[in-house]
Order: sequence, then C-alpha cells, then structure tokens
Amino acid sequence: MTRFDFVKNRKIFFTISGVLLLIFLVLYLINGAVLDITFRGGTRMSIECEQMVDANLAAVRLEAALNKKVNTSVMETVSGSQGTAKKTIMLRIDVASQTPLTPDEEQLVRDTLVKEGFPVILDSPNNEVVSIEPSIGKETLGKGLLAVLISSVLILIYVAWRFSIMSGFSAAVCAVIALLHDCAVMLGVYVAFRLPFNDVFIAAILTIIGYSINDTIIVYDRIRENAKVMQKSEIGTIVNVSIWQTLSRTINTTLTTLLSVAVLYIFSAANNITSLKGFSFSLIIGCISGTYSSVFIAANLWHWLRTIRLKAKTASAK
Repeated sequence: MTRFDFVKNRKIFFTISGVLLLIFLVLYLINGAVLDITFRGGTRMSIECEQMVDANLAAVRLEAALNKKVNTSVMETVSGSQGTAKKTIMLRIDVASQTPLTPDEEQLVRDTLVKEGFPVILDSPNNEVVSIEPSIGKETLGKGLLAVLISSVLILIYVAWRFSIMSGFSAAVCAVIALLHDCAVMLGVYVAFRLPFNDVFIAAILTIIGYSINDTIIVYDRIRENAKVMQKSEIGTIVNVSIWQTLSRTINTTLTTLLSVAVLYIFSAANNITSLKGFSFSLIIGCISGTYSSVFIAANLWHWLRTIRLKAKTASAK
C-alpha cells in the first residue's frame, strides 16, 4: 500500500491552516477579543452564596442593571477536616472597564442580586472587592507578551544551533512559525467562543510552546539522522520518511497528554474551579494544534523554503 505523501500534499495542510486562521481573524474583526480585568483593568467582586447559583443568569441580570459587560463564575471550595468540612460557594463578578466600579455601582450589584432572588450572604467575611487600574492591566499584558517573545527568540537560537546541518536558521524560523501558528489557533478559539483572556491563558501559551517545540524537534532530529543514511535520496523523500517514522510516537504522546488534560478539565468543571478549567481547556486546544503543526507544518515549510532557495541558487548560477 502506498503511503500518504506529506510533502507533495503540503498545500492541503497550509490551506487548512490559512483558512482556519482567516476565519479567526474575521471573527476577531467582527467581535473583538474579551480581556479579563487582569489585562484590561476593572473590578472583581466575590460574594458568598448559601447554595449553588446560575452564574450565566447572574451575568444577564447584572449587565442589565449596570449597562456594562459582566463575566461571572462560581467557585466552590471545601475547608476543614473530614467530618467537619465546610463548603463555601463564591460568586465571582468581573466587570472589565477603564474605570473601576464606584461605591454606588458596587452597591447596585448587591441590590440587584438580592432583588433577583440570588441566595447571597452580604455580611460574609469572605466577601471582597478588588479594583485593578487599567495601567496595571496593560503592564500585566505587556509582561505576558514579553514572556512569549523571549521564549520564541530563545527557541529560535537553540534550534538554529542544534540543526545547523539543516540550514539551521531556516529550520529555526519554520519551528517558530509553527509555534506562532499554535498561539494563533489558541487565540482564535478564545475569540470564537468569546472567552476572556487572562494570566491563565498566558501560562497555557507558554506551556504549549514548550510542548509543541518538543514534537517539532523530534521530527527535525529524525530528518537530520536520515539525511546521513539516505544521502542519495531527495530531501522531500527524507522529510516524508522522517514524518512517517515519528508519526506514531507523536500521536501516542498527544493522546496520552490529552487524556490526562481531559480528566483535569472534567474535574475542574465538576468542581467549578474556573482557573484550572480555563488552563486545561487551553492545553487541549494547544496540544491538538501543536501536534498538527509539528507533523504537517514545520518540516513541510522547511522543505518548501529549502526548495525555493535551491531553485534561486540554480537560477543565479546560470
């Protein structure tokens, strides 16, 4: 049976990625991105509840009262030892805006929740209000983007050094492009589902960068090894063989990782652990995209650029 040729069909993979990213771009231009108060600034109110509440309904009621975009979530924690454990349910209300809520608006939030019948405990010592200035939010966002930039530059240097036999710099550029592809996919999914960007998302991005580059390096390493033993073969054949040789390992690793992360997501969703739920969801998207880019994008893009460069050299020699 003839094996699928990844190199000859690279245009299919490039087109899939291009169309997907174009869709995400259009959605971004139409809907924009939702920034958490961590990045945009605003007010976060945490109010204890007697029992579980509908966070989505609370958001609808509060948006109508405040005339502002409101994100809500419910966090459930258990404290104390076995037999004396106490369950605490907190309704977290995030209002991202250039200016924090005024005392009157904070009181309006409390009054609205009471008026709409939500079982809030207004005199609970666990209640708190935190305001974040927009300048602090922008500084946090800037530091997060800087962390992504620094990691990408360090990866560029490392891959260029390690794979000098593969025209190191071009191999490094292709690896970083694959990483940026993964970041763009994760950003696009957040835009498509209107999920708020926060510090948890930045942590997930950095995690996926490390995960994805590992898969890419494995493919590159096999190309480097095969180039030594398949010297009479065309580079396209070497790339295709190398992808096939590493494919089963890559898929098995990804499935194992996804299984663990899926369990983490289910656990956090069942226990209303918002930050962990957001982190695990981002990892699921990133793992899938990272595997795709490592197998179908990075090596094929490197081969394509190498082919263009060789054709240019041949043309100039004539």
